[in-house]
Amino acid sequence: MSKHLAVGALLCAVVFLAVGCAPSTFVKGQGAGWKSMELNPATINQYDVAWQKTVDTIARDYDIEIMDKDSGYLRTAWTYGISGGSFNRYRGRLTVKYPDVKDPRKIDIKTDAQWLDRNGYWVPGWDSVFNRDVFTALSGRLGRTVSSE
Repeated sequence: MSKHLAVGALLCAVVFLAVGCAPSTFVKGQGAGWKSMELNPATINQYDVAWQKTVDTIARDYDIEIMDKDSGYLRTAWTYGISGGSFNRYRGRLTVKYPDVKDPRKIDIKTDAQWLDRNGYWVPGWDSVFNRDVFTALSGRLGRTVSSE
């Protein structure tokens, strides 16, 4: 009987750890904040081209929830299971804003991540791998350099 109790206790501990811990890439607190990326020569001052490349790049991997070309604003829906986190307990989204749609020279990007804690509350923060992956994808099509953060 004690062998069964030990196995049961071990399984409970594993389940507790699995649902109780956010991925190591999660940074609790406010999001990473807005980061700016300078546009490359092919897209600078070419808002229609830059906007279309932005939408095409993001739509490959994320569902777009809000998109307003006139104001240069785009936000994705929450994507669950980012950075290898638990599918139903870890999510991320990204927001893009062109500060100047008439004469674009840069794009502003922000990523957010949330972890569902044991009490059922979404804990806000950001994810370092998700943040890097978003900047890499967008800078490959739009920017001059890849963000180091």
